[in-house]
Amino acid sequence: MRQNRIYITGILLLFAFLSGRAQQPRIDELECRNLKIGYEKTLHMIFPTPVKYLNMGDENIIGEVIQVCPSVIRLKSTVRDFKGETNLSVVTEDSRYYTYCISFDEGAQAVYKEGGTMPGTAVLPVSDEKLTHVIYPEKIVYVDFGNTTVQVEKAENVNNIVALRAVSPFALQTNLTAITESGRFYTFDLRYAPGCERFSFIVDKQDTKKKQVAILEGRERNTRQKALLEKEISRRPKLLTNIRDEVAGMRFCVTNIFVDNDILLFRFGLHNRSQIGYTIDFIRFYIQDAKKRKKTAVQQLSLIHI
Repeated sequence: MRQNRIYITGILLLFAFLSGRAQQPRIDELECRNLKIGYEKTLHMIFPTPVKYLNMGDENIIGEVIQVCPSVIRLKSTVRDFKGETNLSVVTEDSRYYTYCISFDEGAQAVYKEGGTMPGTAVLPVSDEKLTHVIYPEKIVYVDFGNTTVQVEKAENVNNIVALRAVSPFALQTNLTAITESGRFYTFDLRYAPGCERFSFIVDKQDTKKKQVAILEGRERNTRQKALLEKEISRRPKLLTNIRDEVAGMRFCVTNIFVDNDILLFRFGLHNRSQIGYTIDFIRFYIQDAKKRKKTAVQQLSLIHI
């Protein structure tokens, strides 16, 4: 009797195992959003978090993650018109999966924000007769233009100005997209306008009375930037007391040292304790080797006049 129980138990377990293997898995279909894409404009898609995976369905579209702003991808149609649909799959840093069905439409919007809306796109005129300038409120870290009918380049020695010129007349609008160093996203449609009267545009200007709008490149600082730095430095306390020299009643000292990006800023003090009054004509700074040895060349580099 006990042996029969063992056989029956074994049969029941085998039946349960086979039944479990034969059970069909549950499959749920994810929602696929519909998107339109054109040939003349670049489509930018903005996600809440950085993109970790991107894949296009076929060769009708190409795309990539923007390295300086990884929560944004750009897409382009490789042909002027493709039939039917293709698809796009995206995975973001927060483990979310997005899927899109993409079809061709030359009049499609050039920006899509996942989970939000974007304001209407302004239209800027460009011409092959005049150079159009777009001035942004911050340093530009990314620029994209829809096609080669418009020549786009960053203004020389300036970090926040883009210069535009039409290579030749064009009928269909293209677009210009820029991202600034704080991650602010800007996109404009561009139309050909021969003989346009307005060709300089300021984006998000905070104070319309101020004329200093350019952010100079590298080591250069404009008048407004220098004034802000001077004001900030003047508020800081004097921390250094041992870097000084005094000759004939004239004392020169370094009271503080600051760093602004790749620039060293020094705060100096000059005191006249002699019986003669002096008017400062200029100050010259040098970089010079600290130690001098016999048969050794001494390097001295003049830096700047003040």
